[in-house]
Amino acid sequence: MKLLAFTLSLLAFSGAAATFGREYGVAYFARSSDQSAFNTLAYDVDIPQIPLSSRGVRELFTTCGSVQQGLIYALQPSVTRAAVDAACINMARKVLDRNPTYSAAHTIMMLSSSQPADITRSLILSQMTAPRESWAAKLRLRKGMPFHGTGQSAVDNALESDIRFLVQSFGGRVWLAKLYQSDKNFRPAIVGVIDNRPDDEKAAFLQEVRRLGQD
Repeated sequence: MKLLAFTLSLLAFSGAAATFGREYGVAYFARSSDQSAFNTLAYDVDIPQIPLSSRGVRELFTTCGSVQQGLIYALQPSVTRAAVDAACINMARKVLDRNPTYSAAHTIMMLSSSQPADITRSLILSQMTAPRESWAAKLRLRKGMPFHGTGQSAVDNALESDIRFLVQSFGGRVWLAKLYQSDKNFRPAIVGVIDNRPDDEKAAFLQEVRRLGQD
């Protein structure tokens, strides 16, 4: 009995140590400098193992998304950017193998993909699994707006739902106003949705657009 108890305790300790190791690895990655996080993904240097906690997985994908939208990534040659994208896709696939409805993984799959069919498929799945999450909604709009109005009703519905969601909050309206100002091609879709919102939301959005135009 003592041997059995010792064996079980050893197994429990080993499991706890392995879990802690994964969580620590992700925490270190998520809190590293922008350059360090970029190097980890681009050059496959100590990429953290997939953590077991939902919080750890979210930190992992938030960091991926931050790197992919950062200046360091933007200034790299296409082959280096592709290496970062591939690393993020690989982690997202591992998470989806474990949990096919994990929204942040679908969001990162969308952000990391280069083929239109892969982008739109992941965008739809991301919106289905996280319809009221600002982080995901903003990434979907930034990546997906070029596909609005291209004859894919599911994509249009997903993006328009994100606009309706974001315009309801102050932070969301500010972000939408910046998106509106950043590319004239995005304006018809944004205006088309907001024109059908309550008057107070329309007025508040217009106020943000005007304020940005005066800055």
